[in-house]
Amino acid sequence: MSSGLWTAFAMLAFVVITLWVFLFKKKEDFDEQAHLPLDEEDKQENRKEKSS
Repeated sequence: MSSGLWTAFAMLAFVVITLWVFLFKKKEDFDEQAHLPLDEEDKQENRKEKSS
């Protein structure tokens, strides 16, 4: 019986985390985070151009 409770708890935790990520996070936050690697590349290119 206790393994069934652990399974139910794990499934509930998964559902709660999934809902939190996809429903309650702002789309703007995801968009900003998605562009972070591109922003870093732009900064590196700008540094290279300035040093040349």
